[in-house]
Formats: sequence, C-alpha cells, structure tokens
Amino acid sequence: MFKRLVFFLVTVFIVLSANSQVVHKGVKAPDFKLYNLKGNSSTLKTYSNKVVVIKMWFTTCAPCIQEISKVNKVVEKYKNREDIVFLAPAPNSKKTLKKFLRKADFDYEVMSGSYEMLKVYNPVRRYPSHVIIDKKGVVSFVLEGSSENIDEILTTEIEKVL
Repeated sequence: MFKRLVFFLVTVFIVLSANSQVVHKGVKAPDFKLYNLKGNSSTLKTYSNKVVVIKMWFTTCAPCIQEISKVNKVVEKYKNREDIVFLAPAPNSKKTLKKFLRKADFDYEVMSGSYEMLKVYNPVRRYPSHVIIDKKGVVSFVLEGSSENIDEILTTEIEKVL
C-alpha cells in the first residue's frame, strides 16, 4: 500500500511540474519557436523590446473565425507602430493555413504554431485564446475563449503596456 501511495505522489508531482511553465499574468513569458508561412522561424527573443500580441486559433474554430474582423481592427489601429507585433500561431499545417488565408482576410502574422508552444501558452486548449507580452517579456494579459468586444479588450490591454 505504501509503495502505491509513493508512486501516486511521484506521478502527481511530475504532472504538476510539467505544467509549471504555463503562462499567466505577471510571469516572464517562456520562449517559443514559430514558423511563418514562408518557413522562416522566430522566437520570443526575435521580438525583444516589442509588445507581442498573440491570438491562438485554428482554421475550423468558428469563434476564432468570428473574431477575425474585430482583431483586424486592432491591427489597423496600431499598424504604424514598430513596437507591436501581432502573431497568430495555429496547430494547422502550413498548407491548411495558406488555403484558409486565400478565403479570409486576417491581418495578424499567421504562424505555424509549435505544439510545445501551444501547450505552454494555451494548456487547456480553449480557442481562441489571447496573450499579450510587454516589452520586458512579461505576460501582461491572458484571455481564454472568445469575447464579443475583443477589439476593445485588446486595445485597452495594449495601451496599458505601451
């Protein structure tokens, strides 16, 4: 009986340790590696001294698609700012993403998201999810799920870190 209890406790410890890198407000953002649709890679360090706005989504997620016109308004508002980047990692293949973008106007930089990055930045797999990282590399905002006024929410949160 004692051996089973020890085994159980060790297993719980390992599982909890594996999720210790999950992002939440106020923590240093873990590094990630993403690929744009041309195959070029970028990491969080690529965007140092910039506000990084991330929308995690996938091509068959209805709420994700419904939000696109609203989040595009946010990109439009900040399009002349060189200190803000908008990234949209998705677990889809590059081929699927390119096919989707032929039909949809999405102003974020669509990235082929590494599963490791998505596990850390969106551990509960709730889509769409949004994360804002400030210029110092600290997570300043996390929202899991969609919102009717996502454009207003993102604008407010971006203004807080500029």
